[in-house]
Amino acid sequence: MAALGSLIALGAALVFAIVGLLTLWGGLITLTGELPRGFRRTAAGPGNRAATVALVALPLIATAAFSLLAAWRILLVALGMG
Repeated sequence: MAALGSLIALGAALVFAIVGLLTLWGGLITLTGELPRGFRRTAAGPGNRAATVALVALPLIATAAFSLLAAWRILLVALGMG
């Protein structure tokens, strides 16, 4: 049963890591591709641009960080080190 639990935990850690990395990847695409196009189209001012980048980037970074942290902690538990 312990081996089965460890396999399940390893699978969960893998899924959390994938979600975290996909969040970072999608955020990078959004920040480098989608937002600049929207800024050019609407002629947004510098304050509006800074607020938009902050309100997009900060939640993405937080979500990715918590997902990767959860993956690391679950991995440690699965390997019996945590």
